Amino acid sequence: MNTYKILITLGIGLLFLRCSEDRPTPVNDNGHVPLPVSNIQVENIAGGATITYDLPQGGKALYVLAEWEQNGELMTAQASYYSNSLLVEGLGETREYEVNLYTVGRNLKRSKPIVVKLNPLTPPIWSILESFDIHEDFGGLRMDFVNVHEAEVSIDVFTKDEQGDWIPVETFYTGRLEGRLFIRGFDAEERQFGFTVKDKWGNKTDMLTKAVTPLFEKEFDKELFSTLSPSLPGDMGAYEGTTLSNIWSGIINADNSIPTEGFFRSANGLTFPAHFTFDLGTVGKLGRYTLWQRGAFIPQYNFAYNAGDLRRWEVWGRADKPTTDGWEGWTKLMDCEMSKPSGLPIGQTSNEDIELAQGGHEFSFSPDLPPVRYIRINVLSNWGGVQYIHLAELSFFGAPGQ
Repeated sequence: MNTYKILITLGIGLLFLRCSEDRPTPVNDNGHVPLPVSNIQVENIAGGATITYDLPQGGKALYVLAEWEQNGELMTAQASYYSNSLLVEGLGETREYEVNLYTVGRNLKRSKPIVVKLNPLTPPIWSILESFDIHEDFGGLRMDFVNVHEAEVSIDVFTKDEQGDWIPVETFYTGRLEGRLFIRGFDAEERQFGFTVKDKWGNKTDMLTKAVTPLFEKEFDKELFSTLSPSLPGDMGAYEGTTLSNIWSGIINADNSIPTEGFFRSANGLTFPAHFTFDLGTVGKLGRYTLWQRGAFIPQYNFAYNAGDLRRWEVWGRADKPTTDGWEGWTKLMDCEMSKPSGLPIGQTSNEDIELAQGGHEFSFSPDLPPVRYIRINVLSNWGGVQYIHLAELSFFGAPGQ
């Protein structure tokens, strides 16, 4: 009996011993310090560099870490052991940077640092600033820029107050390859403007300054607007209860009632393209216009960015009165597309979508266009894919009478 108990006790002890021996142990728990990377190569790029290397043998590396100092802060970048290259970006100057390169083991211990010297090419913020092409425009200025690296940046615009201090005017955020920005709201007198470009790492250019004299800008008087008489045979007709003149009635928060003075709705059965024509009442140089879609103030009807609201269209103009439905004598002034910030499906809108719709969709004309009096809107598509269009209001700005 005692022998039996002894065997059982020994068996249990061996079992626990076996379990203890099979327990997993931490990788590199012996304090192993990984070897550094080798065969380092550097390719300098705009605002950074790509560093390639060979990982140490043994498979004990977890990742490769780069550290450097910039603007008084310690910056880092890393790449996993599945990669043999590491990207350093966000370097704001064209000077030599020293980067410490470490191999980090699975026990999180670092190798001895390898010092790598980088000489980045011109950072995107500086090449963007150098590309600025600034000119006077109606009520302010226009600025063309090129962003060859499509870097995510902010462009800050400043002007001087009465005390001569720089004050912010507007900030634009962009990652586009190229673009045109407009600054509005200034009288036709010379003033100083300043421009800086900043990236997401906090790098900022020096301020570029320029004296600009904005062009005189005034809203075209809607009291002078009119439909053509007789109307052109090719223009779209109006739905019963609405008239084309509703789009210069001054009412932008139209409700859903018919008859109404709040919006224009075409007759049914349109095939696109389809157009309508009207008279501004005076020849003038156009600077910009604002379009308010139907439904911006009545979300319960779900008309915003929906149904017959314009999605893509063209604006044409001419100085002399058209007598036929043809296109001879007309100049295309602009291609337009209504933006929807959220990108949500038709029938769904965000607060940002509604705010933009209520504020109106603004479009700027090229300054090189001739003066016009007659406007033709050629609609290419609407949001809802229906066979009619509707809109609430149009306002035009520029230099009427010139």
